[in-house]
Amino acid sequence: MYTFAMITGVKNGWLDAGTYGPAARRAWIAVTGYIDQNSDTVEVCAGTNKLNSLDYYLTRPRRTGDFHGQAPILWGASALLR
Repeated sequence: MYTFAMITGVKNGWLDAGTYGPAARRAWIAVTGYIDQNSDTVEVCAGTNKLNSLDYYLTRPRRTGDFHGQAPILWGASALLR
């Protein structure tokens, strides 16, 4: 989601392109590294409830193809195409 926000901000002139453009590019390249051969997003953290435990958040199971991960990548792609 941060990648989407940076791309959108740079393309709309809300963020300085010289500063945030390279960061947005690096973020997009990093994010696409989590797409597998089936076009699914890997290593997506399972949805969470709230709990007062750091360990609870650090040990969440990871999923492949979960929409919590797929959607933000599609947002980023759509921002690049605008």
